[in-house]
Amino acid sequence: LSLPLPEATLLSNQYYRDYGGTVKGLVKHHNVNRDDFIHYCHDINMSSLKAQPNLGQQIDQLAGRKMIYTNSPKHYATKILTELALIDCFDAIFSLEDANYELKPHNSSYQTLCNKHAIDSHNTVFFDDQLRNLKPAKTLGMTTVWLTGSEQVVPNLDYKADYEANNLTQFFNLLQAS
Repeated sequence: LSLPLPEATLLSNQYYRDYGGTVKGLVKHHNVNRDDFIHYCHDINMSSLKAQPNLGQQIDQLAGRKMIYTNSPKHYATKILTELALIDCFDAIFSLEDANYELKPHNSSYQTLCNKHAIDSHNTVFFDDQLRNLKPAKTLGMTTVWLTGSEQVVPNLDYKADYEANNLTQFFNLLQAS
């Protein structure tokens, strides 16, 4: 689009708010090739990512199936989980491809997740670092945990998560202490 960085950032944030992801707005309004954009945005050096001691063991101790639901492509999520030594902790990755490019927080993507993986939403805990992504999960009956560490500003939403923790390690520590 050849926009100056401040304008590009504003547009990206607007499309993120309006569509759940920048790519949806760019495709809709600017005829950007979805796959090219996604590939470009997710071609990132991950060598700075470091595994957190014991996190894999803590995840493994949780009962039931464990899945990743991401607005990113599957190859990107796989790469991150591998770099963090967590890939073997999860039974499945539900990515933007699996959601037919209907991104969180759109209700239909959560229903697709539940249908595809035979998830009993009333017996599910849903973690996310974006509060707005938890509301549809709660609507389906899931228990919600907001991982607040990456949230820059508390959004003005009419929703409160069931639980809050700065990150997964803190959540597991709180769980262990109770």
